[in-house]
Amino acid sequence: MLIGCATIGPESIRSGRMAYNEAITETNNQQMLMVFVHNRYEESNHLLAVSSVTANVSMSSRATIQAGFGDGDDYDGNLVPFSGGFIYEENPTISYTPVTGETYLRQLTSSVPLQLLAQTTQSFAQPEYAYRALLSSVNDIRNPSFLFGSQQDDPRFDHLVTLMVELTHLHALHWMQQPGNPSDMSLVITPPTTEAAISAKKLLALLGLPDEIAQKQERIIPVFTAGQKTSAGGIIVRTNTILNFVEILSAAVQVPPQDELDGIAASSPRPGRAGRDIQIRYANSRPESAYVAVEHREGWFYIGHRDLATKRYFKLLGSLWSAAMSHAIGATSSTPVLTVPVSR
Repeated sequence: MLIGCATIGPESIRSGRMAYNEAITETNNQQMLMVFVHNRYEESNHLLAVSSVTANVSMSSRATIQAGFGDGDDYDGNLVPFSGGFIYEENPTISYTPVTGETYLRQLTSSVPLQLLAQTTQSFAQPEYAYRALLSSVNDIRNPSFLFGSQQDDPRFDHLVTLMVELTHLHALHWMQQPGNPSDMSLVITPPTTEAAISAKKLLALLGLPDEIAQKQERIIPVFTAGQKTSAGGIIVRTNTILNFVEILSAAVQVPPQDELDGIAASSPRPGRAGRDIQIRYANSRPESAYVAVEHREGWFYIGHRDLATKRYFKLLGSLWSAAMSHAIGATSSTPVLTVPVSR
């Protein structure tokens, strides 16, 4: 028992930390997926953020000795000379914060900052899907979330992404923050080989910039967002908002055909390249193999374990959304908090 007392602290961390972390991650994913389903059915959405988890751990022990007096025939074989017990109890208190307010709405409707675009695409081993998800346009090369009427994808955008990814893998392209103003970004192209220089010339020509560049020659391209004052030799980049992501994933939700015919579920236009490969499936019963699943309207909506395209997009949006929620909660410290004590 003394050994158990000495080690109960570390053991409670080993057993509890992963359990709480997995539960929070799973419910965050379910909550986010439910937003897309509700949005597909034009229903209201509300989010709760887990603001704190406090786990109080207690333990107690007991010992019992039984003894008999008088004639041994009355108790022989019926007594336990010594017995002991050890009780471990964990009582967590979980606090939730409703995510609402003007700051949160502004976060959802603001374009993804260029710094975040740069960090994301420079960090991923496969940055092409991040470019397709985050970029709305570069100069006049557009990447629409949805296609209307006879509108088609601009093939130049695929060529642009291919060249940028190729140069990134060749260590010939990276993003840089302008000295003195971290919000100003530039693309820096320094082709280390003749092959990279050829790709760099193609990229510059596609962007409508002078394409004279030689091997190991550095070229700095200022990057501006819509509304900023531009300069010669720069490019204008527009990024999507978190709400753009929500609309794209909501349109990817499969619904029973009858729900659309009855006008219960909203119809969606044709998806652009970002949403074409993602799919949130529907099943009448709980799916056996799902990355995340939620029950709604007598059926189940889920993302399959093997659906890597949808999981990547879902994960990227989850990171952006989590940052927006944290910023909004930090800016509105007076928001009511729901605290739920749990005993077992």
